[in-house]
Amino acid sequence: MLTNEEKAGLKGRGMIISKDGEHFVARILTENGTVTSDQLRALADAADRYAEGSVGFTSRLSVEMPGVAYENIDPLETFLNNNGMEIGGTGPKIRPVACCKGTVCVHGLIDTQGFAAELHEKFYKGWHDVTLPAKFKIAVGGCPNNCIKPSLNDFGISGWMRVNEAGERVPGYKITLGGLWGKSQRVGTPVEGVFSKEQVLSILDQSLKIWMEEAEPKERFGRYLDRVGADAFIARLQF
Repeated sequence: MLTNEEKAGLKGRGMIISKDGEHFVARILTENGTVTSDQLRALADAADRYAEGSVGFTSRLSVEMPGVAYENIDPLETFLNNNGMEIGGTGPKIRPVACCKGTVCVHGLIDTQGFAAELHEKFYKGWHDVTLPAKFKIAVGGCPNNCIKPSLNDFGISGWMRVNEAGERVPGYKITLGGLWGKSQRVGTPVEGVFSKEQVLSILDQSLKIWMEEAEPKERFGRYLDRVGADAFIARLQF
């Protein structure tokens, strides 16, 4: 019988205990909501070998594989790693980045999948060993249609058009801060302006560091903004 501490440790690895109290759901990451055809075949093989033969897809574009017995956790993880995939994405950390299909969508103004992959490397992986006050979710939408609902994420990014220094209309990025979706909701506070990619990365980095320093334990970014004042927080950011 596993202890609660052991179950918590497995959850931190991306293995979530099921309702039956015996089996686990493996949360398998995607860096931008896509997998290759070879990875799809590997997922099907893994589900047959180590789980109950099915996979599901989360609202954040991760893959979940239910029915994993405790003794199959390590073999499953090794098999997935050998096929270029990994489990994880839980706990008080930066969560895997969600994005819409703006890269291929006729309405997409930006390369959402490319940007999500970049954010995955810089923030999900780059900050992987950093424990935050609470979980932190990032979403990238390709246009004002907001299919991925960026404003309901801690840090929301949306493709938009802006005018550059030469007076030309070029793609840019809108930002919202502190969105929440769950038992309680908060629509993200918009940051006025349309930004370059470099500015987005800088604002995200600044936001994380200030929140880390000043948040109360388990205080989500949006609730922190409510406490300190969203406008006052935004005024501290360097654009």
